[in-house]
Amino acid sequence: MLLTCYGLKLTMADLKRTQQCLSKELTTDYLTKIANRRFFYQHIQQVQAQRFTLIIIDIDFFKSINDEFGHDVGDKVLTELAALYANVLSQDCVFARLGGEEFAVYVPDDNQQYAIDLSQQLLAIARTIELNKQRNVTVSIGVSFKAADESLAEVLKRADQALYKAKNNGRNQYSLA
Repeated sequence: MLLTCYGLKLTMADLKRTQQCLSKELTTDYLTKIANRRFFYQHIQQVQAQRFTLIIIDIDFFKSINDEFGHDVGDKVLTELAALYANVLSQDCVFARLGGEEFAVYVPDDNQQYAIDLSQQLLAIARTIELNKQRNVTVSIGVSFKAADESLAEVLKRADQALYKAKNNGRNQYSLA
């Protein structure tokens, strides 16, 4: 009986570890080791904040980085950028890779000056990643602020529109929605 209880306890501990590993895999981006798209959207829907800031970041000319320097360099750019950003973002923020070369930051307030300062900092950090002597990484950023009566879909749409505005205006900049 004692051996059965001990065996059952070990099995339960193994199951718990397996469940924790699976949960982490479901919510973490495999390459960058930051939150993934699923976790990001679940988090925003769970907090149901009246107001927040959404920042969408896209690496400029990422396809050409992969084509010119190789996918291993592209992967290194993604992991390095993710690590650098994760180190400067506040614990209150949620930082995730949405997919490909696109990242997002959830900021739990709607302070416009903070969003501008953070966007400028994120732009500068990206430029520290050197591809070769003549070329550094750049990003474009779209920022939107959630109004109290606005849906998540509307906030995302406006952030995407701001991102495309930044790209259309020459890249390596941010745009506010």
